[in-house]
Amino acid sequence: MWWVFIVLLVISRCGFSFFLDDVGDTLDFSNAIQKDYMKGDLLDGALKLHGNSSNILNPNNIYEWTPITNNLIAGGRDTFIFDIDTGTTGFGIASTYEILILLSGSICKQPANAQGSSLGVFYSFDETLFGNLSVGNLQTFQNGYLQALALSPLESKDNNATSKYSNLYVVVTPVNETTGQPLDSQAAITDDPWEYKMSISENDLVYQWDSRSWLQVLDTDHNSALLLTGNVSAEADSHYNYSIYNPALYDLYVFSEEGSANLERNLNLSICAMMTGDYLVSSAISQESEGHPLERSDLAISKSITSRSGSVREQFYVTGLNASTTYVAYLTKKIGKKGNLSHDGGVLFSKETFRTQSSNNCSLIFDLEFCSGVAYSVPTSSNSFNKTLLATTFDKYAQSLFQNFSKALQIIPCEMELDARYSPLRTCEHCSSSYQDWLCAVTIPRCSVTQGEYHIHREKSANRNQFINDDIKPLSDYYEIPPCIEMCYYMVRDCPSDFGFACPSRDNYQDLFKRSYGYYDSSISEITCNFIGNTTDLYLTASKE
Repeated sequence: MWWVFIVLLVISRCGFSFFLDDVGDTLDFSNAIQKDYMKGDLLDGALKLHGNSSNILNPNNIYEWTPITNNLIAGGRDTFIFDIDTGTTGFGIASTYEILILLSGSICKQPANAQGSSLGVFYSFDETLFGNLSVGNLQTFQNGYLQALALSPLESKDNNATSKYSNLYVVVTPVNETTGQPLDSQAAITDDPWEYKMSISENDLVYQWDSRSWLQVLDTDHNSALLLTGNVSAEADSHYNYSIYNPALYDLYVFSEEGSANLERNLNLSICAMMTGDYLVSSAISQESEGHPLERSDLAISKSITSRSGSVREQFYVTGLNASTTYVAYLTKKIGKKGNLSHDGGVLFSKETFRTQSSNNCSLIFDLEFCSGVAYSVPTSSNSFNKTLLATTFDKYAQSLFQNFSKALQIIPCEMELDARYSPLRTCEHCSSSYQDWLCAVTIPRCSVTQGEYHIHREKSANRNQFINDDIKPLSDYYEIPPCIEMCYYMVRDCPSDFGFACPSRDNYQDLFKRSYGYYDSSISEITCNFIGNTTDLYLTASKE
């Protein structure tokens, strides 16, 4: 079983999208078993080319990375030959021992009565496979997804490493999931076909599935939602030939709850079924807005790159939604041969669910110039329903409050020698950043229309500060998600004692604390407080409490 170690090493080097902890489940090749199947005749299926078809010379061949698309009914069969090329393998140290040939696929559609049957893929280096399926390994599509591995040992000839085998032979046919026997056309209940895509590569799985959602729902209001990917800079390895600041890398597809349920029933691992399904809106086809995304009201998705929470991420702003409605989002990611992004294949992440708020008492804003960390719903102004104007009004007020602090900070000896500074570990930049995060959070309240255990009820005329009473004039009463006390702690930690900053104690000043702050608790699913800043600090602080 030494090759298992090599497979794991290869997966870790090549950036497959599954967690390595899940390799035993997601890369389960134990189902690729040999059985004593009935001999069959060679039946050539009609091949629909997908990808760079100008390079396809033989319709029975399947070429490196280039997917094929075809339809099959019970009793049908497709046959392919893959030429093994030692020079194109992308697996580094593993190629010293053997060539790893990766098969992957995705079912786009399947018969309505497909229970108990699936598409099976038989593969072998033995060309007699076309006449005798028993010489091959079998891997079936599971929940619309296929992944399989074939290993071709290397042989040394004239100081050159060559593959022991020249070709991989592949047969695709509908099979009984229990017995593995190919389905008989006479036993077919319907003529509805399986529509599938399949690819073979020596470099990567062309079709991939990731058990993570890789999405974070930042917030929603009554007609929009803001979602954020994970840290894309963490994946930007040197062997990738693309920029992490390219918003074309990821796309978002939003389904209704019912539409998602139909997909999850049988084909929840299929990127093809998802992309061709009954989604409501997708960033892949949404037109870019000429103005600020906050001004959009049509059903669309605006995407952009943002630096938030101490990392680079891609954000999606979904507009034109209905109030009090549950939606399901799916994220996809482009991949490519040796780092060059391809429109073929890709990664499908697990679903992420979100729900819009019930009324327009709160408005979602983001991308503020000064308070760039603000990306949540705030009290809607009765003066105007323009979200851009609301965001600008809050932002300019917070910036005006920062000016006096900025002037006071200038008299602190920040550029002195290390032993003459107020702290050997913190600088004035740390202080300025922590104060700005705290100021934005306490000046721009996070709003919800739902009562929660950790929320503070605010009457529309009795807000956190007088500016909101006089200038914002909230449309209605709302519930405030209070700022996290941790931001106050960081400000005290990072700034000179000359400022006299202090935070209320949860134990000694419980009433003051509850009227002003909340605290982060990762063990509670409900949002307990509103945090702006580097979330790494927040998680570290919470782990010590």
